[in-house]
Amino acid sequence: MRVPLRAAVRAFLGTVADNGAGTSARSAWGVAARLLVTVAVLGACSKSDPPTGPTQTPAALRAQTGTLQTGSVGSTLVTPLSVVVTDASGKTISGARVDWDASAGSGSTNPSSSTTNTQGVATTVWTLGTVAGTARVTAQVTGVTPVTFSATALAAAAAAVIVTPELANLGVGDTLRLRATVRDQFGNDIAGQAVTYTAAEPAIANVSTTGLVTAVSVGSARVIAAASGRADTVALIVLPAGASACGIAAPRELALGEVFVPASGTTSASACLSAPPGVAAEFALTLISSSQSFSIVTPVDVYALGNTAPTASALVAGLAAGGASTIDMEARAQPSSLAPAQAAELARREMERTELSPLVSVARDWQSTRAAASATSMLRSAAAEAKVGDIIKLNANANQGCSNPDTRTGRVAAVGTRAIVVADTTNPTGGYSDAEYADILATFDTLIFPIDTAAFGSPSNISTFGKIILFYTRNVNALTPSGANYTIGGFFFARDLYPKVARNNLAACPASNEQEMFYLLVPDPNGTINSNRRAKPDVNILNLGTIAHELQHLINASRRLYVNTNAVANEQTWLDEGLAHIAEELLYFRMSGFTSRQNLTIADVGGSPARATLFSNFASQNFSRFYSFLLNPEGNSPYAPNDSLATRGAIWNFLRYAAGRQGVAGESAFLRSVVNSSSSGIANLSSAIPGGQFADYLLDWTVSVIADDFSAATTAGLDPKYVLRAWNFRSIYPGLRFGGGSALGVYPINARRLLSNAPQRISLAGGTSSYVRFGVAAGRSALLTLSSNGGAIPGQLKYAVVRLR
Repeated sequence: MRVPLRAAVRAFLGTVADNGAGTSARSAWGVAARLLVTVAVLGACSKSDPPTGPTQTPAALRAQTGTLQTGSVGSTLVTPLSVVVTDASGKTISGARVDWDASAGSGSTNPSSSTTNTQGVATTVWTLGTVAGTARVTAQVTGVTPVTFSATALAAAAAAVIVTPELANLGVGDTLRLRATVRDQFGNDIAGQAVTYTAAEPAIANVSTTGLVTAVSVGSARVIAAASGRADTVALIVLPAGASACGIAAPRELALGEVFVPASGTTSASACLSAPPGVAAEFALTLISSSQSFSIVTPVDVYALGNTAPTASALVAGLAAGGASTIDMEARAQPSSLAPAQAAELARREMERTELSPLVSVARDWQSTRAAASATSMLRSAAAEAKVGDIIKLNANANQGCSNPDTRTGRVAAVGTRAIVVADTTNPTGGYSDAEYADILATFDTLIFPIDTAAFGSPSNISTFGKIILFYTRNVNALTPSGANYTIGGFFFARDLYPKVARNNLAACPASNEQEMFYLLVPDPNGTINSNRRAKPDVNILNLGTIAHELQHLINASRRLYVNTNAVANEQTWLDEGLAHIAEELLYFRMSGFTSRQNLTIADVGGSPARATLFSNFASQNFSRFYSFLLNPEGNSPYAPNDSLATRGAIWNFLRYAAGRQGVAGESAFLRSVVNSSSSGIANLSSAIPGGQFADYLLDWTVSVIADDFSAATTAGLDPKYVLRAWNFRSIYPGLRFGGGSALGVYPINARRLLSNAPQRISLAGGTSSYVRFGVAAGRSALLTLSSNGGAIPGQLKYAVVRLR
C-alpha cells in the first residue's frame, strides 16, 4: 500500500513531535551508520541534459581549435578558441549560442558568448589572466556536455626579487634560511634564476651562498639578495642569545575564541602571538578576497617564524570513541568543468538574461494593460473554470526559450487553493492518481506555499487560471540520461512569464505558456523513459524539495518582472540558486520541527531512524554542496559566475550565516529584502546587509566556518558575529557518509599547515578564501607576517587570526 504524500509528511511531523526536541543523544558513530548524503542526486534545480524538443536542437559540442596553447600571463593567445555544435544526427547547427567561461585567474574571452555560423562553428579570443600555470576556459551550450580548453600561462619577464622574511629578529648564534624568489610584474615566481646573497655587516650577521644567515653579534644588519638585475634587502636585528622571534615587539596572548586583525603597515601586516605558560596554543589565519570580480586574483604571502605545526585533531569533533580515524585533508583538485546538469541550468539562466531581457518593458506593458482591463471588468477571471479533466496545451521545451515549442497535451488532474496540477497525457503508467495529485496540492497549499511566501513574498498572478501550474511531465524524466549518477527533479523557466504576443500584435515570446508554473518529475516504475526507474515513493520525496526550490525561483523572477517593476528583471544565477537552497532548508526546518537557531548536532538530526531519514531526504543535499566548497575554498566562491555545486553550497551557507546574524525576528526580513531588491547579484546582497558591511560579513563568515563549534570553550569565547546559529557542522559532518560508503569522520575543511620559516604563497579570486593553521608552543611567541608581492596587503583582501585551542 502506497502512503499518500500528505500522510507521509504528517508521519514525519508526528514522529518528531512524539520524540520531542530533547530526545537523548545517541553516539555519533551509531548515528553515522544511518545517515546518508546522496551526492548522486543533484539539487532540485540541477536539471537539464538531452533535449526533448524538435530537430536542430544542440546535442553535441566538440572542440575544434585553440586548446593546449602556451603564452605569457596577460597575453592574448594566437589561435582563437572554436567549437562545433551539432544535433543528435551529427548535423551542424547555425545560430546556436555558446557561452565561454574562464575559470578563476584564467583571464577573459572576447566575446564571452558567441553564435555558431553556417558551419556550426563559434569562436572567441582568449586573453590569459595574471596567474601562471594551467588556465582553463569552458565552452557551454544549453543541454550539452561542456568542453574545456586548457592553456599553459608562463610567467612574464623578471620584475622583482622578493626575500622572505623582510625582517628577522635573531639571537646570537641563531641561524635562519632566507627564501628568495624572482617574480614577474604580477607576482608569479620565475624558476631557474640564480640568486646571490651579500651580507652588508658580516661582523653582525653573515650569510652563505645559499642564503643561510648566522647571527654573530648584537646589532643591526642587512642581507642583500640579487638576481636578474633586481635586488631586495632583508633587515636583521640581532639580540642576545635566546631572544624571541618577535624581538622587542610585545607579544599578544589571545583568549580562546578571540579574533584579532593585525594592523597593516606600509609593506606588510604582522603580529606577535604568544601561548600562555603550560598551554600550547593553536590559531587559524582566515583570508578572503572581497573583490567583486571572480576574475581578479589577489596574491598574498604568509610567513611565520618561531611557530609550530598545528595538531592533526583540529578537524575532528563529535565522534564517539572508536570512531573514524582523523584525516587532515590537503588541497584537492576540483573538476575544471561543470557537470552537464549544472551547465544546462546555467545556460538556461543566461538565455533568460539575453533572450528575455529585451522583452522586459514589453512584458510589463502587456501586464499593466491586462491589469487595467481586468479592473474595469473587460477581462473576466477564469479561475473558476479550471476543473479536473480540462485539457491544456503547454510547451515543455527545457532547452530553448521563445522558439521551437515542444507542445505537450496536459490534463488538469487536481485543483487546489493556490495551484492546479496538470499531468502530461503521455506520462508513463504507474504514476499518480487524481486523488494523489489532490493530496500533493493540499501539501503545497498548507506547507510549501506558506513557507516560501513568508520568506520571499508572493508570486505574481498572470495565469489564466489565477493559480500556479505544477506540470508533471515525462519531459523532465527525459532530461536525465540513462544510467546517470544524478536525477533532474524539475525546472522553472522564466520565459513562461512573458507574453506570446505584445501590444499592437507584436511578437514577444511565442513559446511562452503565459503562466506561473514549473515542471516536475513523474513516477516511472518500469523505466520506460531512458531506462531510469522512478518509484513513486522516491519521486514523492524528491518532488517536495523540488517544489520548494522551484517556487522560490518563480517568486523571485515574477516579483522582479511584475511586482517590483523598477527591479533588474533577472537575478544572478548564484544568488537565485542560493535562495532556492534556503527554501529547501526552510522546508526541512518545518518538517523536522526544528528552527534555524538551534545549532543542530548529529544527535538532533539523527537521534532516531525517522530523524536520520528526514535529514537525508531534505537537508543532506545542502551539506553535500557545502562539502564541495569546503574541499577547495581557495578555488570556489559564494558568487562565482558558474553553477557549480561548490558555488551553490557556499552561497547557501553564506546566506544562512547572514540571515542568522539579523536576529530571530530579522531572518525573514533579510531574505525578503534580497528577493525584493531593485538590483541584482553582489549589489543586491550588499544592500541587504546592514551598514554596507558586505566585505566585513565575508571575513566574519570565514572565521565562523573554521572556528564556530571548534570546541565548547572556543565557541563560548567567540563574538556572536562569528557564530552560525543553525547548524553545528563539526558535529554533523563526521557522521555523514556518501552513497553507502564510510562515515566521513571529519569536518572536511581544507586548511593549510603553516610551518616556521616556510612561507606560503596564496592566490585568491573574488570571494575565494583560505584557512591557515599553526601553533605556538607553551610559553613561547611566534611572529606572523602577511604581505603581497613584497608590499602592503591590498584593501580587498580581508584577514583575521582566531585562537582555536
